[in-house]
Amino acid sequence: MIPEPTAHPKLIYFAERPADFDRTGFRARWRQHAKLGMSMPRWKNVLRYAHCDSVELETALPVAWCDGVATVSFRSEENRLAHIGDRSAGPEMKRDEREAFARPVREVAVLTEEYRFLEDAPASHKLFLRAWAKPGCSRADFRAWWLESYGTEFLRRLETSGGCRGYSQNHARAEDSGEGVPPPICDVVDELATGDPQVVAIAVLETLDALPDGAALLGDIKAIWTEETLLHGR
Repeated sequence: MIPEPTAHPKLIYFAERPADFDRTGFRARWRQHAKLGMSMPRWKNVLRYAHCDSVELETALPVAWCDGVATVSFRSEENRLAHIGDRSAGPEMKRDEREAFARPVREVAVLTEEYRFLEDAPASHKLFLRAWAKPGCSRADFRAWWLESYGTEFLRRLETSGGCRGYSQNHARAEDSGEGVPPPICDVVDELATGDPQVVAIAVLETLDALPDGAALLGDIKAIWTEETLLHGR
């Protein structure tokens, strides 16, 4: 059964460290940036915020390396607009962002609509699977296929094999859907909590093999394996 989208817009960004930071130093600096953001009055608009630090795992999935993935869920669309509309926070956050990251967050972010297939439970790893539609395939057609065909088949395999502790699809929103929406850098980001990365990786590949129509719709997939640290919310 296809879930309804949640009422909480979610921003996902793929953090890249500056050249003069090693991984340990970047994680500390990233947390410092988060602390600054959470100290501001506009943070009341945020429902949940997590840093997911990238880790190296050997699985069969193709990898797109970044240093971490952040997820920011807003309480509502109205709260999201209030958050980005608070100009008092902008200058200080932008200055800190330039010091903390190799590229501006806007260039590595995607605003999404979340569909929760399986609620999260505590797990050792979180997989972010980025997917792109094949050129010429509309985002609407790709979204329908990923939700209905891929999502249903993938969930069936997960329920059979075990190993998954949470599964959401985060579909890119249209660029004209509101002020401050960054251009989509991929079409969907699947988010999976798991204690067994190998089982989940195999389920992804077997699902794609079982859906021959995917050859006409799916352009590419890339995996980012992480460990999540919840900074705000639950």
